[in-house]
Amino acid sequence: MRRMNPDRREWLLRRGRINEQVHLGRANLAAVSGVRRPSKVRSSVVIVPNLLIAEKAEQRQQILSVIHQIEHRLRSGSHRVKLDFSLVKKIFPGGMLLLLATLSQLADVYAGRISARCPPNSLAAQLLNHFGLAKKLKVNLRLSRPTHDSVLAWSFLTGTQAAGEQVTALLNRYREGTNAAIPEGLFAVLTEGLTNVRQHAYKDLAEVPESWRKWWLFARYEEPKSGVDGSLYIAIYDIGAGIPATMRNKLQKNEIVVDLLDKSGKLLSLSDGVMLDKKLMFEAVEHRRSQTGEGHRGNGLPEMKDFAASNQGGRLHIISGRVQYSIVRGNAEGQVQGHKDEMPGTLVLWGLPLMAKEK
Repeated sequence: MRRMNPDRREWLLRRGRINEQVHLGRANLAAVSGVRRPSKVRSSVVIVPNLLIAEKAEQRQQILSVIHQIEHRLRSGSHRVKLDFSLVKKIFPGGMLLLLATLSQLADVYAGRISARCPPNSLAAQLLNHFGLAKKLKVNLRLSRPTHDSVLAWSFLTGTQAAGEQVTALLNRYREGTNAAIPEGLFAVLTEGLTNVRQHAYKDLAEVPESWRKWWLFARYEEPKSGVDGSLYIAIYDIGAGIPATMRNKLQKNEIVVDLLDKSGKLLSLSDGVMLDKKLMFEAVEHRRSQTGEGHRGNGLPEMKDFAASNQGGRLHIISGRVQYSIVRGNAEGQVQGHKDEMPGTLVLWGLPLMAKEK
């Protein structure tokens, strides 16, 4: 691998600081918002799109656009923001998690200045209630009480970087007394994978306060019933440095060696933004490595990929920065796509169908 010249090194450092600036900017919002209070505060309505899904770039960008609108208007200091969920028709866990994580932070920073309008007893209202945001966003608790099966089936966890006992406890609860034929080693892989996602998210963001080093997780377990497969689905999101930025940092420090040749044999330059990010994402998911140097240990993501790829109904989506790694319907070969729009942090969506044990 060629040595990096000073210009490329500086460019790499700038890219690695993108998400750190996002964090520091949000962390300082509370102080900034308390400095200057305008005499007149206007109200703004932001429309939530009708389809909340993160796996598809177009719909994901619509969610990110809503987030950008909210942040821009709140930062001005002259707006209250009301999120309108009236047009929402379908909600998928990844899309809701992406929006929910940002709302939970902004609702704390801008207490009383952000609210939500939901049709009574709608799925959006019930989800906000089920995951503890209804009161903060001034959604009527009586008219948002969770009753729908598609809401109650989901478990929701959140915590800081170091807090992970509840994730292990949740997976153990799924494992105990199940009637499903659980693949050997599945829960050990998930525990390690989710632990590493949490621990590595903010490792390169030393200036981010501990209270902001958060992660958010949805999980749903369904038992197989009368010839119908069950399923295990997990979505976890953090607003950390992101996989491409972390891998670039490792590349700069010579902690990893990556084949920089693309499929046509062209040597990628470190200034090739999305092209190199795609290469680094593929490297992170497809190749096992550990900081201990022990070759037999992985970071969890390659093993999660193996389970998804070895099962006909398995799926895995990892979205970070401007790239997305996907396995659908158990395809053995993962696909990496690049996008022009950047998503802060990392979103992992993983699912596996579960068959009943043979009697």
